[in-house]
Amino acid sequence: MKAAILFVVLFFPSLNLIAQSDKQTYASFDWVKVDHTVSFENFAWESLPQGITQAMIESLLASPFTTSTDPITLFYLNEQLLMVIPCRFEVLKWTGESWENLYKGTGSGFNCHAHFFVWEGKLYSMGRYGFWRGHSELLEFDFETGYWEFIPVSSPPMNYGGVGIFVDGDRVISILGENIHQPSNVFYPDKNGYVFDFKSKAWSSIQLDFPTQKNRSSWITPSFDLKDYGVQLYQIGAHLGLLLIHKKENNLYFLKENNFGKFMSFAVAVALDNNAVFFDKYGDPTFLLPPKAPLEKFTKVGDLRFTKQTSSFGLEDWSFYILATLLILMAVGGGFWWRRSKGSGTAGLTESELTSEEQGTVDGVEDIARLVTKLLAQPVLLVDVHQLDDLFGTAAQDSLDYRRVRRSRYIKAVNKHFQAQHGKELIFRTKSEADKRIILYRISP
Repeated sequence: MKAAILFVVLFFPSLNLIAQSDKQTYASFDWVKVDHTVSFENFAWESLPQGITQAMIESLLASPFTTSTDPITLFYLNEQLLMVIPCRFEVLKWTGESWENLYKGTGSGFNCHAHFFVWEGKLYSMGRYGFWRGHSELLEFDFETGYWEFIPVSSPPMNYGGVGIFVDGDRVISILGENIHQPSNVFYPDKNGYVFDFKSKAWSSIQLDFPTQKNRSSWITPSFDLKDYGVQLYQIGAHLGLLLIHKKENNLYFLKENNFGKFMSFAVAVALDNNAVFFDKYGDPTFLLPPKAPLEKFTKVGDLRFTKQTSSFGLEDWSFYILATLLILMAVGGGFWWRRSKGSGTAGLTESELTSEEQGTVDGVEDIARLVTKLLAQPVLLVDVHQLDDLFGTAAQDSLDYRRVRRSRYIKAVNKHFQAQHGKELIFRTKSEADKRIILYRISP
């Protein structure tokens, strides 16, 4: 045991630094994960970073909030040691004697299997499952109000939760996830993924140039976020190992790893920069990556390709968005003109009673073709009326009648185009099996 502790001190020295002042009472770490389901009866507590104590862990194990079997995560943020728990909204602060709950609400169950992280001094939660669906919702904890706040984003992936979620500067990479919507019996893996940009507050798609992917689901396999690398436990063929993303180079690597089980079932894991050490229930350490040469034994197996960058567009993309903007402006202008000339409200009007501007014009063949491509690229094949309006770009319109008429005309145009190309329609109107009052639209390529 002493030899093991010495090994950690030599190769991970900052874990056992002595506090330098009253404010810095903990050794440096990016995150600590604790499996509260294991027994710590024979654990070597001296293996843990300075400030992470036996009393702290035992108090955590007795917490009534640890209802999920997923590991909990500790961060040192704004001179506070914080604990966050999957499937719960509680944010617990260590007072020196016990855990104090900073969350003022009563909600839970929305952020199961969540990925917690710190970005620019703020605490975030992303995804991954809640209320019978997968999701990639981004939440920020407001320490002043004591509540989690939703971050408004554009083009979010619907019913998708990433398995490997890794933060790199202003972007969050989410790959190899699952599309889940249990009310409509949707549950299938996504072999690619998405990326979120904090600056633009927008999501875009990622393609994994990775020919050796397995067919079965990875939900939900542990993944670990380091400074320059994202590491996910993975299996290629008969080999269990580590799938690694090089964040700066957007490359994928793989290593057959005999310690796979130790990374899957650990008592405590501690990460700092590109180092991560995993302790078993006795406190014996195992390193996730070699501290001196992290990629020495890895083999490159693929690349990440950002198929739709949010920061730049080609001439063809710009022309499409300019055309779409002009059409929307024309429609809005027509709507205002009609309202002023005809009076208030259009509730209950039929399509024939609406003006030609409010009915909308069906875009050209190239635009309809792009819309078909967009529909085919959606990970969820059963959408409600609001999701369909989002896809058609009409959700922002105030007039319900305008959206209804525009939706109808787009469906007709898309189905006519798809019928000519493939001999069948693409969009079918149906009812929810869970609630027959709810109208859904099935995309059937």
